[in-house]
Amino acid sequence: MNPSEKFSVETPGQRLDQFLAERMSQLSRGHVKKLIQQGVVKVNGEPADADLRLRAGDVVAATFADPLWAKPSGEFADWIIHEDPALLVLDKPAGLLMHPLGGSWLSTPEAALSEAEPNLAGLLLRHRPAIVRLKTPRCGIVHRLDRATSGVLLVAKTPAAYEALIRDFKERRISKTYRAVVRGAWKERRASVDAPVGRLPGHRRVIATPFGKEAQTAFVALERAPAGALVEARPLTGRTHQIRVHLSLLGHPVMGDVEFDRPRPGEPVPPRLMLHAYHVELAHPAAGRPAAFTARVPKDMREFWALCRK
Repeated sequence: MNPSEKFSVETPGQRLDQFLAERMSQLSRGHVKKLIQQGVVKVNGEPADADLRLRAGDVVAATFADPLWAKPSGEFADWIIHEDPALLVLDKPAGLLMHPLGGSWLSTPEAALSEAEPNLAGLLLRHRPAIVRLKTPRCGIVHRLDRATSGVLLVAKTPAAYEALIRDFKERRISKTYRAVVRGAWKERRASVDAPVGRLPGHRRVIATPFGKEAQTAFVALERAPAGALVEARPLTGRTHQIRVHLSLLGHPVMGDVEFDRPRPGEPVPPRLMLHAYHVELAHPAAGRPAAFTARVPKDMREFWALCRK
């Protein structure tokens, strides 16, 4: 996608969003509408609505500028746990979106940079452009963490590394360990849950359901307090929201989980979802040797757990 695009209208009557989507076929119509709403698109030099009916002779121009969040900064470098020619390992901060909604960024990675909200796909495009130049799928993103979850994240820097990591995730050769602060007095030191999780048709929320995909998680209580516990979670499968759903089934939702956590009056209320991807073990996607990476539990989570222990 070029920094600017300009088109002349020859046939009148077409909607602006439809006209632009046909000429920028790498972008979905929904993404084009979003660009129009952001003021990126102008008709005869003036902002316009997506449903504007164009006239013959109109000039439609789209100018793309990287958002301020995508500009070079030292923050991205601070997230790096490890980097080599094939693999980038990041400590993802809580609150960072993995990638834009919709699929435009998959066919045109530059679309991730047109988003108003910071997202990892756009940051990788800006700070590690070679990943996309090598045609690594999905900007190198091989797995995801929820927006509110912090911690270890693997990024493939080459297509070969991407394929190796995707294969190892599928065959469950990559081991991940999480830390979570959960609500309620945890009695048994160890627990495990084997319950399928998924979404019911027409619903967004992920729940435990016999119609879902198989999911198993093992838990160990590391520390306990009257109103909660610091728990280690080891997912044996990799289902969306699996740890959160399984902890809810145990009666110990992750504190700060908007779907499952319901604090009682007087109980501590966390600043965010208290879930952190702490450790990962894998075979290096290029060298094949065993590798392990750890992201320290972040300050906000450590301070909140200290508050829970008082």
